[in-house]
Amino acid sequence: MKRILCMLLALTMLFVISFEVVATGEPEKTVEDSDFKVLPAKTDEPLKLRTRKKVDGLRLYVDEENPLFMIRNCPIWNGPQTGEAFAEYAIKTYNALPEDIRNFAVIYIDEGTTDMTPARQLEFWDELLTITDKEGVPIVCQSECYSTNKKRDPFTQEELSQVFKEHKSLMGFVQVELSTNGVTNEKLAYDTVTVDEGVNKNILKRLKSCIRACAENGGLFIWQDMEYIYYKKANYINQILKDEELYNLLKSNTENIVIMDKHNGHGRHFASQSNILGCWLDDVCGNWGVNLENFLWYEEGFIDYDDLGVHPNEPDPLTTVKYPPALFGIDMIADMVGGATVYAIEGMYSRGGLYHFVDGEVILTPTFYDVLYPIYQMILNGSVPSKDEVKENIKVAYKMTRPTRSPALSGNDAHLLQGLYCDTYTWFQEKINNIYFDCTKTWVPSTGRYFIIPILPLYSEPEKLLPQSEILDDYSYLYKFLFINSKKVEFFNEHYEEKYKGDGVLFDINDYVYIFNSNENKTIDSEQAVSYTLKDSGKKINTKFVAHTYAIINEDENKIEIDMCNLRLNADLIMSGQENEDQFMRAYAAGERMDNPKDFRTSVIELSGFETEPTVTATGSNGAKMSTKWSSDGTLTLTIISNGEVRITIE
Repeated sequence: MKRILCMLLALTMLFVISFEVVATGEPEKTVEDSDFKVLPAKTDEPLKLRTRKKVDGLRLYVDEENPLFMIRNCPIWNGPQTGEAFAEYAIKTYNALPEDIRNFAVIYIDEGTTDMTPARQLEFWDELLTITDKEGVPIVCQSECYSTNKKRDPFTQEELSQVFKEHKSLMGFVQVELSTNGVTNEKLAYDTVTVDEGVNKNILKRLKSCIRACAENGGLFIWQDMEYIYYKKANYINQILKDEELYNLLKSNTENIVIMDKHNGHGRHFASQSNILGCWLDDVCGNWGVNLENFLWYEEGFIDYDDLGVHPNEPDPLTTVKYPPALFGIDMIADMVGGATVYAIEGMYSRGGLYHFVDGEVILTPTFYDVLYPIYQMILNGSVPSKDEVKENIKVAYKMTRPTRSPALSGNDAHLLQGLYCDTYTWFQEKINNIYFDCTKTWVPSTGRYFIIPILPLYSEPEKLLPQSEILDDYSYLYKFLFINSKKVEFFNEHYEEKYKGDGVLFDINDYVYIFNSNENKTIDSEQAVSYTLKDSGKKINTKFVAHTYAIINEDENKIEIDMCNLRLNADLIMSGQENEDQFMRAYAAGERMDNPKDFRTSVIELSGFETEPTVTATGSNGAKMSTKWSSDGTLTLTIISNGEVRITIE
């Protein structure tokens, strides 16, 4: 027996030794470690300074050459709720911005509106704006939000107009998230409800009063909203626009109107974007934009990567810290290609946001320098396409015939978009067993082939707006596709040629090529490839990117410039309760909390078609490394290991 045990022991030891040899042996490599070089640290050089175009009768003129960057002012929580305190923070935040974008920025004041009476709110604004008038800091103030329409009486048109007349630093008013309460049968705080087919007339009255006050004083009326699965608020903005008086009021004051795609809520993100794009094409708004939010992570019920998550708004807003800052860049690009000109960022509790207050001073974070600032500069350099350029990329549009109970526009996201660049949800998932817990949990498009499909308002005339596009409506949608996605995809493939290969996302518009990975929270086996031929040089580009990675490519004469970013945060300490918010943000603002080895991911960019070996220069943030390989067949391969921004020039 002992002999048998000894033999078994010997065999076991032999197996273990063999396993250790295999396990600890050198892994197979395509690129040697020695081939990688740490890149020089990037520098953030300002653009040549220019000022916003001035137009008589407008406090702020906005178009693709004169964009608007809304910087949300978030004072220290539980601080003094006075206009003077908010003015101090607003001035510091504005002056902390690099001068080249400062001329195109406004400070967005949203605090104090949820629990103040109208009388106190007017006092608050007067306190604030009296100071910003003297300092020359442009301000937009939030006049309504998701809860004010249930808590307090409305402002009159005369009251709002008077604020404009008394304060030159006021650029406009913002109304936010009306979709949470704006279509409701609930009794409001100040009046009995009057409802017309689900649209609350009191909400309409508030909208119209504010629009008129803004228009008569040359100010901006900025409306930020989204759609909800959770509250069944589908096609929200276009549902309100069935009020013909409101529709005509917006169109007659289009230069004063901005409608923004607000990136929170419980799903229907693609339908929201399509509705707002349609409003802009129809001149319901002169400009449209996007409000970026890491709060989206929590509100969609995400907790960590590679996890479906939980119900909406669970378990704790702390999970916003897991939102990868690089997703801000991807979200901006996904709207910018459609002509968006107004950009705001809302960092819930500042986690991963663009700045933090450190000992009373404003410190800009890596989110600003690695993600936002490069894109702001690119926008100022002319990356936003004109309305005509956007129209050229639209081959199919949808004309709304009824805002509610539309077969094409209902569902977890609009059926029209499902199977194209939006996930497909079965009837069983939507009605019986919604595995997504009333959240779609997706907002990044899965392909760029179909551009953005606009949903045009009820009273629009699509034949005049998009004469070269195929126009669908409820009736044609039904008889063409019969809810069969394969038939719909076949139809769209006939109208949109395949410009690139691969499972990643690519847009090519206005001399810029955008490539990004479409995964929101999947990080395991998330790699996506793209293959594309650049228009100017004819060079072929192949990329392999994992989750939370994007690249912006621009050809200029004899050089190719690539700006790539994949920034994620190491949230272990704050998620485990070892660090509070202020500690985390202080560290992050100082350039820390980006050190998780798992967040340093490998990206591959291959360019072919060179006759001679090109010169490659590159800089990066956060210790980025790169390997350069040249092949005699004219192929250049760049392998980058990074967690942050990398800038590459190939000549």
